[in-house]
Amino acid sequence: MIKPASKSAEFATAEQGRTAKSILIDGIAKQIKLFSNPKEDGRRWFVLGQKEVALTLRVNNKPIKLIGDETKVVVPVEQFEAAMNHFRAEVEKGNFNAQLEEADKGIATRREKLRSTRAAKKTATK
Repeated sequence: MIKPASKSAEFATAEQGRTAKSILIDGIAKQIKLFSNPKEDGRRWFVLGQKEVALTLRVNNKPIKLIGDETKVVVPVEQFEAAMNHFRAEVEKGNFNAQLEEADKGIATRREKLRSTRAAKKTATK
């Protein structure tokens, strides 16, 4: 039976599962994929040097502080994937929760702004 997603317990809320934490974890997986396939299109959070890779982690188009106030770290090229997996584990453990909570606020603000803009456009076209 076909029904609207809003009537489904599993899909009732549009934001379900799309927290800053889940966005960051998905982004890390995407960066590993982009690193292993350089010809694939996508925005990269890393810059490849000859022997090292500079990387940042981003949520809501803002960098996350990784070490102290530093938002960019450098790792040897051969350790890029291990470094990204390390940061994924740190995110899953909750070590970036304070920053991610701030990002969640920004994401919620943006969602509300988009909703009100869409509603205003709908009203204006009627």
